Amino acid sequence: MKCWRWPLVLAVLTVVGLLSALLGEGGPFWLVSWGALSMPLLVIALAVLRSLTSRRS
Repeated sequence: MKCWRWPLVLAVLTVVGLLSALLGEGGPFWLVSWGALSMPLLVIALAVLRSLTSRRS
């Protein structure tokens, strides 16, 4: 279960973000949506940066 923890967290964040964007109307819902949907993108960006820096070493 340990190896599935972070993918599950990202999946839940994505679902929460999508539901917040679709069902919520206005301010706080949009803030939650942007925050939740940006987390997987941030994780991808960090993985790419780590990959690029490990190749140079």
